[in-house]
Amino acid sequence: MPVQNFESVSLSILYIVATPIGNLEDVSTRAIQTLRSVDLIASEDTRITRKLLFHYDIKTRTISFNRVNAKQRIPTLLKHLESMNLALTSDAGTPGISDPGHELITAIDQTMTQVIPIPGPSALTAVLSAAPFPTDRFYFNGFAPRKEVEIDQMINIGRTLGVPIAMFESPRRIIALLTSLERKIPDTNIFIMREITKKFEDSFYGTPAAAKNYFLEPRGEFSIVVAPISESPSTLDHDAIERLVHSLEDSGLKPREIAKSISSITRMSNSEAYKMIIELKPEARDED
Repeated sequence: MPVQNFESVSLSILYIVATPIGNLEDVSTRAIQTLRSVDLIASEDTRITRKLLFHYDIKTRTISFNRVNAKQRIPTLLKHLESMNLALTSDAGTPGISDPGHELITAIDQTMTQVIPIPGPSALTAVLSAAPFPTDRFYFNGFAPRKEVEIDQMINIGRTLGVPIAMFESPRRIIALLTSLERKIPDTNIFIMREITKKFEDSFYGTPAAAKNYFLEPRGEFSIVVAPISESPSTLDHDAIERLVHSLEDSGLKPREIAKSISSITRMSNSEAYKMIIELKPEARDED
């Protein structure tokens, strides 16, 4: 069967266009041509997109599409797609990665509209490519979680899989994240890139404590990769396990189900995990 050339189909097209993450020269020729040819560009922030359009003398109209207005904007964009070709862009990098782009893609009737990616810059692949340890397999968490129990869960996923953990963080929250990582995995190295491709691009490799000292005045956007965690999962501290128990309990699991989940994460036996739960909550014995 011949491969279908989607661009020759007479259906409308939504192009997922990757744009620069800092350096405007990183945009591809194909991305420029696509942004010129479409009828409308749905942008996470039209002000940022217009800087790129002005730089390359692109006159295409823009419309905002972001986390704040996504639900209200999707019907409008779907209506436009009945008779137009659209491009979707994020503020930086590839749409659909840690932004609301996936909500529009999910809502599209793909029998009426073809979705075509225009590959290009990505902060995620950039930081992974420069990390000083193997990143052929990794776990991507999106933006770093804020709650301690969610950070525990993220760490445990990476630990269980035996892979690096990649995430993004803002300058306002980077110190809080590093402080949490310092408590939980103090001896595990992390690789951080700040302001990737921009004038003041910077990188760091070392422990969370050393990272806190290095980024005393955090500015710019941070891309982080935690190296594979080498210590035994069974060395999770008591507080981390207790938070994990409460989290699983809140999800409606019974004590023996919680024990099984903890066992799969920490490599403790089911009986050891169950004993720890009973020590934390003696009344749990009556809940099975």
